[in-house]
Amino acid sequence: MSDTELNIPPPLAAGAGGAGGDAARAAHAVSAADATNGASAVNAVDIRDDDGQLRHSVRLLDGELHGRAESFDEDGRLLQRSDYDNGLRHGSSEYHDGERLQMKQQYQRGLAHGPTVVYDPAGHVAAELRFEQGLLQGEARYYTYGQLVRRANYKDGKLHGVAEDLTPDGLVVQRTSYRDNILHGVMERYWTNGQVMERSHWEGGLRSSDVARFDQNGKPQGGPAAPKLAERVEKLFRGS
Repeated sequence: MSDTELNIPPPLAAGAGGAGGDAARAAHAVSAADATNGASAVNAVDIRDDDGQLRHSVRLLDGELHGRAESFDEDGRLLQRSDYDNGLRHGSSEYHDGERLQMKQQYQRGLAHGPTVVYDPAGHVAAELRFEQGLLQGEARYYTYGQLVRRANYKDGKLHGVAEDLTPDGLVVQRTSYRDNILHGVMERYWTNGQVMERSHWEGGLRSSDVARFDQNGKPQGGPAAPKLAERVEKLFRGS
């Protein structure tokens, strides 16, 4: 997320020159640690709205965000909290919607790096991700109401390897293979008893084989196509 998403006024965004002076003129209350013996000092800047409500609390070093930066809504509730190092996000960042935590993310020199956790409106974990130098890497997990419904592997920000879709009670309904974000390898769909319903092979995003279909006992089937995945998953969710 960018610094504009942090709701910090443009003069305070990372990389904006002369931010300290503009912030001081705009702030209703500014506390600053003066430079000593010519050395740079970190200035603590509080920005309040016309009603005196604190909206931003940041630290500046030579006009750059440095240290903890926080933004608040009109009721004083935390919106975002991020750590900076010389104008770049570095360390922990949190994003809130009023009283609800939306996301926790780690940064390294301006790029997402390390674990990221996303939360749904009820406070359940909605996704667990891992970034390296701004790109998704390794296994990502996605949840519905706290129940795992998808796990997928990423390499350099692209789907790469096996991805599985599950019902909230843990049944695997589809297993798909990717290479560089493109379907490549075996795709399988499953009955509720774990038997393969359909199997097909893909190369470079194109199906390279006929779809093999099986009954719930694993016996090969011909004739009409098996139920569509979306219809089958919907029935599973309804318990029918």
